[in-house]
Amino acid sequence: MRPWIIAVCAAFGCGPMYSNPNGQPTQPAPASGQQVSGPPGGNADPRSNAGPSSTADSWGTPTSDPSTAPAADLRQPQPQPQPQPQPQPQPQPQPRPEPRPQPGLSADAQALLDSHNRVRAQHCAAPLTWSPRLASAAQAWASSLRDQGCKFGHSGGKFGENLAAGTSGSIDGQSVTAMWYDELKLYSFRTGGFSMDTGHFTQVVWRATTQIGCATTTCNNMDIWVCEYDPPGNVETQYRSNVLPTGCR
Repeated sequence: MRPWIIAVCAAFGCGPMYSNPNGQPTQPAPASGQQVSGPPGGNADPRSNAGPSSTADSWGTPTSDPSTAPAADLRQPQPQPQPQPQPQPQPQPQPRPEPRPQPGLSADAQALLDSHNRVRAQHCAAPLTWSPRLASAAQAWASSLRDQGCKFGHSGGKFGENLAAGTSGSIDGQSVTAMWYDELKLYSFRTGGFSMDTGHFTQVVWRATTQIGCATTTCNNMDIWVCEYDPPGNVETQYRSNVLPTGCR
């Protein structure tokens, strides 16, 4: 049976649109086998046609015999083809270099950081750095969700926040980012703004965000992933300047 994956994630930063008034988890983690989605987060031919006795006059025009050519032909040059202007090569944008790995990070943490920065580069967002402070906050909330019976819900804190969960061992740092980023296909860059269907994507690529910290916990054969972002994304009236389309135009 194909392993199932749940993505329950949110991009926090706009207050009550991400959590209940008490900031407490509002739904239990799904039982194994169920799927649930929650709020966000040119050259000419060189060969001549002239025969062996052909010569070229002073203008480079092939004739069969210079003595039999009309006088006008010897006195006046024949029109020469004008060279065609060559298109000028257009400058190509230089790819953004991959950020160097941050020392001391686990494989999952480095995968989360790298995958975030790869997709952010496509939207002209600077790479994030890993924050131990945010990772600590993420771990505290992940542990709290575990202790409350493996529930889902947002912490209601001051950071942006994305959540995800899946059967234990079925997702990793790169696939978690991919699930959140997949909401790109639902986002309207023309109108911008928050949507429960795209808030996870917009937090991932939010240009004003500079730091990330994430953590995981396991309960009831489920892996829960929590990522915190600072400054938080999804701030109303700021989408057009912080969420750019691919190509950044």
